[in-house]
Amino acid sequence: MGTILSASDAFRNYMLWAETREWRDFPATTRHRAILILADNLAAACSAADEPQVRAFRERALAQGPAGAASVLAHGRPRLNTHAAAMINGLSMGWNEMDEGYRKAVCHAGLYVLPALLAAAEAEGASAQDTLRAAVLGYDAVARIARTWRFERLALHPHAVLAPVGAAAGVAFLRRLPADELVAAVAGACALGMTGAFNQATQGILIRNAWAGQGASIGLQAVEFARCGIGGSAVTPHDVYTALGAIEDLSYLDPVAAPGYAVEDGYHKMNACCQYAHSSIEAVQALLAKHPELKDTDAIASITVQVHALGYGLNDTAPVTTLGSKFSVPHAVASAFVHGHGGVAAFNTDALNADAVAALRGRVRLEAFPDPRPWPEDRPARVSVATRSGEQYSEVCWSAQGGPDRPYSEAVLWDKIAALSESVAPGLCAAMRRLDAAVGADGAASMPAASWSACMDDFFSTRAGAASAAGR
Repeated sequence: MGTILSASDAFRNYMLWAETREWRDFPATTRHRAILILADNLAAACSAADEPQVRAFRERALAQGPAGAASVLAHGRPRLNTHAAAMINGLSMGWNEMDEGYRKAVCHAGLYVLPALLAAAEAEGASAQDTLRAAVLGYDAVARIARTWRFERLALHPHAVLAPVGAAAGVAFLRRLPADELVAAVAGACALGMTGAFNQATQGILIRNAWAGQGASIGLQAVEFARCGIGGSAVTPHDVYTALGAIEDLSYLDPVAAPGYAVEDGYHKMNACCQYAHSSIEAVQALLAKHPELKDTDAIASITVQVHALGYGLNDTAPVTTLGSKFSVPHAVASAFVHGHGGVAAFNTDALNADAVAALRGRVRLEAFPDPRPWPEDRPARVSVATRSGEQYSEVCWSAQGGPDRPYSEAVLWDKIAALSESVAPGLCAAMRRLDAAVGADGAASMPAASWSACMDDFFSTRAGAASAAGR
């Protein structure tokens, strides 16, 4: 791309490079990761379909109507207009904290891109191949923006700041906007971010869960604005994010200096909480494996957790909502001791209110982890336990499982996807596995010609062994 002279040049040059990429250009690993990310996020959305607040919002939207051409990820596959479906699916996709994320920045790129992209793709009759291409490029764009303009202090939540950007990027790439409109749409979305304070998450305030859905709608609108000549400039991302105090490193916008596609650096979750707490949970599990007597939590006098900088702020010992518990290292550690894991049951209402968990939370003290290491060991935790009888035990986890350095096995991921989605979209896991096999190593040669809407038909199909879009 040559020498980068300015932030404006860097942003525009990256967008112009990205728009020339086609599905056939992506390595096999990129294509495979795209499908896993898509399946994981769709399953995460399905898992929240019956959450009371999600259900109430969906029912209000359906009552107001009118019906549309975009599916809502809920029982019975209701359909609404693109904006409404994207907003509801964005709300549900991040609700249970089971969506995947991007490991090299504070960014849930899939959550930001997919709700708007998939609603638009279905409503507009886009092909599965074009939809997947846009998913890869939208993910890459918002992830690179997150790395380029980094905030040392988490004053604003990335869901609020970046969800409109990912949504606009995915839809703009899907629609193959002309270069100037592409730049205007994504740059404009950078100026349409929300002022969502990060502490809304740590306090368990549920408006935090609305940012991804609202961002999906904003991103869709940013594309419409750009089509009418109402957009940002290539310098807009620099102007917006530096005004908010971001540290700028333009090298991340250069695919030569920062090669590869961001989907390859994502992580997947088995723990139903903020990823910053995952290493603490794994340290607890290591302690329980070596010292099963610690399952008797009454025997524990105190727990000291040395945790990385991002986790250190998750220090609430008395969360009042399940969202608050998902952003509390004391709760994550206490519940992991009680339940033996960090799954959904460790962060639901029963776990939040359990006497054993509440009592143990009060015995947890956080300290800053000394001498942090570079990525991927930049989010460690050391959990040290003192028992009432005087024993001292300690375990450290340098990098939680799920990222590119310690990936989960394919079998574990597909089992998770099936378990989270089967009650809402019983065909989703099987259809996505068939699609994964179809794209295979030769990519475009075996990519199905079916529309994304046909793939959605397969997801909601209850027919055993139904023919899939991947095979049609």
